[in-house]
Formats: sequence, C-alpha cells, structure tokens
Amino acid sequence: MNHDPVFSFDEALARVDDDRETFQMMAELLLEHAPKDLAAAQTALACHNADALARSSHKLKGAILQFCAPTVLHACKELEESAKAGDLTHAGELYAILEKELARLLAAIRQTLEKGIVA
Repeated sequence: MNHDPVFSFDEALARVDDDRETFQMMAELLLEHAPKDLAAAQTALACHNADALARSSHKLKGAILQFCAPTVLHACKELEESAKAGDLTHAGELYAILEKELARLLAAIRQTLEKGIVA
C-alpha cells in the first residue's frame, strides 16, 4: 500500500497565493468534475476511441495539476500520451492505475476540506 502523501497541500495552496477560499473552491470543483471526466475516459476506452480518451485525460490532467499530486498526474499523463499516440494496447491497465490514484487524491482532498481549511 502506498503511504506517500497523495498531494502537497502547501504547494497547492501556494499556487493560489495562499488563498484558502480559492483552494476550497478549486477542490470542490475537482470533487464534482473529476468523476465525470474519469467516466468520459472510461467510455472512450470502452469504445476504443483514442481521440476522446486523449481529450478526457488531458482535461483531467489540467485539473489535477493544480493539486501537486505527482502519482495521479503521472498516471493521467501516461494514459493521455498513449491515447494521443493511438496506442490503446495498455490503456486498460493505465486507466486502472489512474482510477485508483484519482480515488486516493479525491479522498485526501475530501479529508483536507473536512478539516475546515478555510480560515
């Protein structure tokens, strides 16, 4: 089991000039939209649509980037690059890794928000 921090709260907060309300808003948007983007990626994968998979992975990557979450970001990049190359040979495996790591990120963000970060 991976016990590394899923994301860096301090770095993510620094990216929004230590504005906790902005961080909270971004976190809530990620919690709302990331599952939809992941579902779009899953649908694209099921349809063997590399272009749609690349687009949904790219969109998800942009949202994840703000949270300084290297493991899930790497998983997303790998899936996007594979789809852009039109190579879906390992896309199922890459998607499974992304799904697992994204779940870890979303759980960590929920936990952070539950701590009441807005001062």
